[in-house]
Amino acid sequence: MFVKLKINYIFAELNIKVMTEAFLHYLWQNRLFDFLNVQTTDGEPLQIVFPGYHNMDAGPDFKQAVIQIGSMKWAGDVEIHIRSSDWFRHKHQQDEKYKSVALHVVYEHDMEVERSSGEFFPTLQLKSYIPKDMYEQYLQLVDSLDLLSCRGNLDSLEGICFQSQISSMAMERLLRKQEDVMNMLSQCHYDWRETLFRQIALGFGFKTNAMAFELLARSLPYKIIVKHSDSALQVNALIFGQAGMLELPHVDAYYDSLKYEYEYLRYKYQLDPIGEHHWNLLRLRPPNFPCVRLAQFSALLLRSSDLLSDFVNNPSVSYLSERLSVTADDYWTTHYHFGKETMLKHSVQMGGTAVNLLLINTVVPVVFAFHRFSGNEQMLESTVSILEQLPFEDNKLTRVFKGTPFPQNTALDSQALIELLQQYCKAKRCLECGVGECLVRKIRQ
Repeated sequence: MFVKLKINYIFAELNIKVMTEAFLHYLWQNRLFDFLNVQTTDGEPLQIVFPGYHNMDAGPDFKQAVIQIGSMKWAGDVEIHIRSSDWFRHKHQQDEKYKSVALHVVYEHDMEVERSSGEFFPTLQLKSYIPKDMYEQYLQLVDSLDLLSCRGNLDSLEGICFQSQISSMAMERLLRKQEDVMNMLSQCHYDWRETLFRQIALGFGFKTNAMAFELLARSLPYKIIVKHSDSALQVNALIFGQAGMLELPHVDAYYDSLKYEYEYLRYKYQLDPIGEHHWNLLRLRPPNFPCVRLAQFSALLLRSSDLLSDFVNNPSVSYLSERLSVTADDYWTTHYHFGKETMLKHSVQMGGTAVNLLLINTVVPVVFAFHRFSGNEQMLESTVSILEQLPFEDNKLTRVFKGTPFPQNTALDSQALIELLQQYCKAKRCLECGVGECLVRKIRQ
């Protein structure tokens, strides 16, 4: 008998463990249970007039709720737990912020919770009011081993559900990237030109050498580049010198000319190079070698003495692509490294894929942040439309959605799907995703 009771207790524990507060929050906020026929654990009829505002900060889970218990209407906060005893486990009895709680909502009521006044909290036990199929659908989502938990159920949803989620995720990704831009802007003392310079440098690193490019840009103020933007020799000398690529005594004539020029500029501006050891050559195709990318970066800087004006005032895909489609010096058509000549010539122009990645990951986020900072709504729309004109990105992240009903036509779609996968699917935040919500609601209907 004792063994049987213990087994039953263990199964009960497991049942509660799979229940999550996130699911209970979702149910309460959207009233996705039989809320018209509920009562407190004392048998009092309960009416939920307004569930309250979801509180993401410290304190009760829902603020300013309005409920009616029997004939009494209450305005106050709502706290949600798996068990009633979690109130004490979380030490809410010691926290002044929880004195305004009007209703305790729990999955299982395992004990009475007493107020400081000696009265017991009104408690709603949701256990018997939750639709079984709805919770099972939620468990299928969060327990799936597939990165895209909802894959097997997507065909049952309408197209508007996917399009709405794409729009939401695309904007969420832009706003999140905007925060990164604004953080860098703060580091640059609110100098937008310096910020754009550093962001473009970061973009030219294409992940593998992003850190090295960022260190380079931090070590070389953009205003110095502008002063020498009429001299290809000096701009190349500054870029390669600060990259730590001009530390050998002699290599060839081109190298020596850059080194000679850099030594003068280094002394003039008191510059410190970052060191060649920061650059990574592993698992890179020759067109992505650091020297080639640095030469292309120099070519871009030589095209204009004001990159900010070029990029923020011309929201045309053709114009921006042309500006980024730079070609390195002729020296690099027969070299991938200083002093090592190749047998055949090769192209040193930025490829179409690289240009598109720079537009998507660097130019659009910076320009979006600039126009949002400036309050220019018209230019904001034009900036977002750039993503709608660029092709869908084919990479290991977007391939997760292959064969699903999610739109996969433009860079706006691919950016949205990357955001969805990284911020929601991987974290199993299914109830915060519009598609996951559609699936759970469909079960209730």
